[in-house]
Amino acid sequence: MNQKLELMGHVIAGYPDTHSCIRAATGILRGGATYLEVQFPFSDGNADGVLIQSASDYSLRHGFLPQHGFTIIDTLVKNTSKHILAMTYANIVLQYGVKEFVSDLAKCGAYGVIIPDFGFGEEDFGMRELCREHNIYFIELIAPLTSQKRVREIASQTLAPFLYVIARNGLTGGQTLINREVLEYIEDVAEICALEEKSIMVGFGINHASQLTLLQHKVYGVVAGSYFVDIINKNQDSENLSEILQDSTQKLLACE
Repeated sequence: MNQKLELMGHVIAGYPDTHSCIRAATGILRGGATYLEVQFPFSDGNADGVLIQSASDYSLRHGFLPQHGFTIIDTLVKNTSKHILAMTYANIVLQYGVKEFVSDLAKCGAYGVIIPDFGFGEEDFGMRELCREHNIYFIELIAPLTSQKRVREIASQTLAPFLYVIARNGLTGGQTLINREVLEYIEDVAEICALEEKSIMVGFGINHASQLTLLQHKVYGVVAGSYFVDIINKNQDSENLSEILQDSTQKLLACE
């Protein structure tokens, strides 16, 4: 297992505005994140905690359109060497048009896409096949209640190099206690995925370096969302937003 944990950061497209969103994202990437989710806000994100939903609502109230999300991804791809992903919900994709959404992701150079409510094996309106055609990774999610048989099936069929493992049930935001039960669950999933030559990234409630210390050598990487949205929220008017996010990313990655 990699000694260095990879990090996937997270921003809400258009929050607090497009320019500030890009500045914050740039800081996260400069701070050491290899991956970044750009969330296209939705009014009813079923997995989003208070912080992310509030930021999404703010962005929508101030005129966010999917085109703004593609602009942010395009800008980050052109100005960094990191992997930029879109994250959103099925409703946004269906309203925009599945074919058009994937095509525009490809045009702006997106690495992948995460859509929690396009469950594996369920109707996805051709989304996964279109992603394959455009060389975009569709990142599959694994939840605590996902059976081992299902995990093996997903790992064997996805083209993405890693699966996104949700550390606990519930909403994003609150810190996840990395206890023996959680570690055993993560280790079981990692072992199954390794048989299919897939890695895992763990998310939900990741917001402190001590958690990364416990996960080091067990997983490929971690996903932190609310951690970054909270920092953006508290510093959105700062002229040093990018530097603040860079420093916050380095602190999160300072695991021993």
